[in-house]
Amino acid sequence: MESILNVDDYGPGRYARTRILQQAGFLVLEAATGREAIEIAHAQSPGLILLDVNLPDINGFEVCRIMRQTPRGAGATIVHISASNTLPHHQVTGLEGGADGYLVEPVEPAVLIATVKALLRAREAEEALRRSNKELEQFSYRVAHDLTEPLRTIITHTQLMDAARRVQPLPDTSESMRFVVEAARRMQVFIDGLLAYSRVTHEMGSEARDVDCEQLLSVARADLSAAIQESGASLTHDALPRIAVTPGFEQVFLNLISNAIKYHRPGVAPEIHIEARADGNEWIFSVRDNGIGIEPRYLDYVFQPFQRLHGREIPGSGIGLATVRKIVEANAGSVWVESEPGKGSTFRFRIPRVSRIPLVRSAQ
Repeated sequence: MESILNVDDYGPGRYARTRILQQAGFLVLEAATGREAIEIAHAQSPGLILLDVNLPDINGFEVCRIMRQTPRGAGATIVHISASNTLPHHQVTGLEGGADGYLVEPVEPAVLIATVKALLRAREAEEALRRSNKELEQFSYRVAHDLTEPLRTIITHTQLMDAARRVQPLPDTSESMRFVVEAARRMQVFIDGLLAYSRVTHEMGSEARDVDCEQLLSVARADLSAAIQESGASLTHDALPRIAVTPGFEQVFLNLISNAIKYHRPGVAPEIHIEARADGNEWIFSVRDNGIGIEPRYLDYVFQPFQRLHGREIPGSGIGLATVRKIVEANAGSVWVESEPGKGSTFRFRIPRVSRIPLVRSAQ
């Protein structure tokens, strides 16, 4: 729920505005002075601030300027509202001083709510774009970094083999060939993960479909059949529900099961159990394993793209769990992990029982 800071020294007007906002479903904080508004904004980081211009201690224009100079206030949405400072030059002063909007009272309740919602949508879109740009910057760096090393290995050992060929008629190049093949394999794993991650991003705007989770699990089991057989993994599950999700959701099960197999304890066959339970308007899924576990300080780190904890001794691209998070969040959900080093991990994700994405009914 978005919180709104309602700043007005006139008690009855502040109360009336608060009631209108609360009835529209917003959590409302209140301040009667400029200093109080600055303190609350710093402590609570409200999504939007409705800021009266005439305040008893600090002019609303100055309050806005002060807030814009603080780290939290720099990104806040601030809207001046006034019944006395209604002339065009007042509005220009407010907007040029850093405000995102200017309302002249009296304001119809419907107009107030519509304006607040529109500004919050714009703020959300701006934050999403900022996150996307930051993620793209990190993404580009990691792609360049992770592809450079195996390429350098391929180039170096190819040059060594070429030099050896010029010196000896039949040089022994088996060791260099092994390095080249291994580097090419690492590049292939990385590129496969990169493509999977990119497909998720491409499909994020797709319409949801009603699917059976047990069918999704069967697809994942089939794709991982060789790894399951080789590791001796035991894969069990409780009854799983039908859910409404976007295409590609089977990747969530596939990546979590693959991780459980990959990070098993030496000499111990993986045991993986999947279950789901209803929690209000959401489903909470759990994928539990008996693997090596994760240190507490890395529990959030593992969902970052290209972040790996075990170097080359365990093959992988570092994109699997980032892909899981991307898919779950694209379906209005969240994902987290609980783990005990040496005993195993439980990855959990929650998604709405009723999709918030337009639903396309599957053909029966």
